[in-house]
Amino acid sequence: MNRRAQRRSRIWMDFDWWLLLAALALAGLGVVEIHSAQPDRDFWMRQLAWIGLGLVGMIGLTLIDYRRLAEMAWVWYAGAIGLLVLVLMVGVEVNGARAWFRIGGVSIQPSEFAKLASVLALALYLAKAQEEKKARVDPYLTMGQLTRAAALTLLPMILIVMEPDQGTAITYLPALAGAVFVAGIRPRWVITGILLVVLVMAAGWQGRRYFLKPYQLQRIEAILHPESVDPWGFGYHTMQSNIAVGSGGLWGKGIARGTQSRLKFLPYPHTDFIASVVAEETGFVGMVIVLGLYLFILMRAIDHARRSRDQLGAILITGLVCLLGFHIIVNIGMVVGLLPIMGIPLPLMSYGGSSMMATFMALGLIASVRFHRYVN
Repeated sequence: MNRRAQRRSRIWMDFDWWLLLAALALAGLGVVEIHSAQPDRDFWMRQLAWIGLGLVGMIGLTLIDYRRLAEMAWVWYAGAIGLLVLVLMVGVEVNGARAWFRIGGVSIQPSEFAKLASVLALALYLAKAQEEKKARVDPYLTMGQLTRAAALTLLPMILIVMEPDQGTAITYLPALAGAVFVAGIRPRWVITGILLVVLVMAAGWQGRRYFLKPYQLQRIEAILHPESVDPWGFGYHTMQSNIAVGSGGLWGKGIARGTQSRLKFLPYPHTDFIASVVAEETGFVGMVIVLGLYLFILMRAIDHARRSRDQLGAILITGLVCLLGFHIIVNIGMVVGLLPIMGIPLPLMSYGGSSMMATFMALGLIASVRFHRYVN
């Protein structure tokens, strides 16, 4: 068998086709529901184009050895920071946030791609820190190493908060938590960190009027005290989403038969509240299938991390799994009224080119760890 035939055979055997199929199933359902929610717009056609580009990115990253990508992690990270600074100066403002570049009628959100660069740089740093631990015969990160890892994550977060886009900024924290946990953090520091987070949240809530904008306070009040919030004000989004989810029942109303989205009661049905459309039209059964597909993707990724031949791959996948998992949990929490609205998209399903491409690229990095697990 010649070298080309061997490579073709290896691609068929080692490429994670199940991961790809699960992602395509979610993305395909997303396109159907986007068309159902916005039948008079061409959003679904644009989403198909973004899915195509995302597939190219996923396959390309899978075939490239993740260790080679990690060797240039600081280049990707510096480029991402540069773009986040640039978007603050020349970016386009949408819904009060200067977070997009507009190029030839196409909007690009650099903060979505900065997540990947940050996780890759974080994984490289922590993997090298683990090598230092072996020399010290110490299974835990030092305080200095932990501080530097946190700084790597906080820098892009600060720039994103300046846009301002607090929802996107928060999504960086789970990736940091997962990565340092796998790299090795002392149990007492975990407990201390949890206590600090609780204290900061408590202090922040006491002084919320100084740190949060009025609309953010009202969104939180809509969750804590829904009975006292104006249903036609900032409680409107949550109320309409709950109506859509509840009206779906067990089997749903059927595709393209959802009243809340098609009659324009549900705001942003193709982006933030795409899960509400799915729940209304496919019901409880449909949402169980959707959540099952997400769980399959996350569990398969975790299995790849467990089988990784090096700590770089394990830390990289863990960071990406925490990032994707946080997106899913928060978006679904928003949809059912358990969490305030933060504008965090549902991976693979919400309309948006940058989010779609970044998610497929993240899956490509995960699949690369599996694909190159036997390569020295």
